[in-house]
Amino acid sequence: MNSDLSAYFHIPFCDTKCVYCDFYSIEDRSSQTKFVELLNKEVDLKIKAHPELQGRSLKTIFFGGGTPSLLSPQELSSIVEQIKKYFIISEDVEFTLECNPGTVTLEKLSAYRELGVNRLSFGVQSFNEDELQWLSRIHNADEARTAITLARQAGFENVSLDLMFALPNQTKEKLSYSLDEALALGTDHISAYNLTVEEGTPLNRMVKLGQIGEMQQEEAAELFEMVQSRLADAGYKQYEISNYAKSREKRAHHNLIYWDGFKDYVSFGPSAHEFLGGMRAWNISSLDQYGAMIAENKLPRINSEELSLDKRRTEILFVQLRATGIDLASFKKIFGEDLLAHPELPMLIEEGMVDHIEDYLRLTKKGYRFCDAVVLRLMRN
Repeated sequence: MNSDLSAYFHIPFCDTKCVYCDFYSIEDRSSQTKFVELLNKEVDLKIKAHPELQGRSLKTIFFGGGTPSLLSPQELSSIVEQIKKYFIISEDVEFTLECNPGTVTLEKLSAYRELGVNRLSFGVQSFNEDELQWLSRIHNADEARTAITLARQAGFENVSLDLMFALPNQTKEKLSYSLDEALALGTDHISAYNLTVEEGTPLNRMVKLGQIGEMQQEEAAELFEMVQSRLADAGYKQYEISNYAKSREKRAHHNLIYWDGFKDYVSFGPSAHEFLGGMRAWNISSLDQYGAMIAENKLPRINSEELSLDKRRTEILFVQLRATGIDLASFKKIFGEDLLAHPELPMLIEEGMVDHIEDYLRLTKKGYRFCDAVVLRLMRN
């Protein structure tokens, strides 16, 4: 087992549930202090169940949610101390905290920095006020600009900003404005997500009731191409379908662990997923049940699975291809298959979807826009 490890902490609290979000979160924050105690106890229980984890080096730490920036510095400090109790935090760790621009101050960000957080990911989504309101965001555009300025003042040298495109009735002009504003802030990393309608969300119910319509695929593809071109012109390199960085060092290294498909990561909090030694497991998506299980000294795990070779092949195709590319030598060693001999590959290369570069199979700029279709073609043995 590799000694390096990544850790994810799910903080489920939000001030307001966004219309599009399908991640587990709740708006009632009355139990937040108690939750931190439960989270720390889950760490104890995880180490008791998996003593082999103790002493491993954390290369990346990621606090997601929800809205992790709702944690007070004291609450985050408690969790960090618990992490240090069992794990070694690498000297070059990437320690990311997701932030809502409407929840931070210079004092709070400075305290986070002192606790070891060295990367912030701001969920801005848009710089158009009407779009922010429709998305149910609690901040406005000025607060987003101010939050990123404060992050720099607090000493953060690695700052990411999220945008969304393909919103209902979104125009090229509105997206262009958001891109202009994002680029003017000079963040080190930009994530640009195509809005998708997920089951169980308010947006899904609105679509089913005919209250709002989804953007047509052709229009969304044009906006995606626009995002790619604008960010490339500004010096951001696309290294995954939705992610762009100014340099290799500024990539989201924690997410690269997920997209590698082979590396271990441990997780804590309700609904969190982990992958250890070829086994995937996930926690229950209910804070009440999460707390009840931990109170009984049980891990709040709801299920686990060991991936079959065929399922593993499918996942590797999807996660590696959508990011930095498929390592052909490793793929052949694990699955006994030479992807270069795949009957679809010559056509995919001719169509400008993929490139064979050194010992990697990588999506082209065009291929990123059709990633799912490319994977489906390669899934055929």
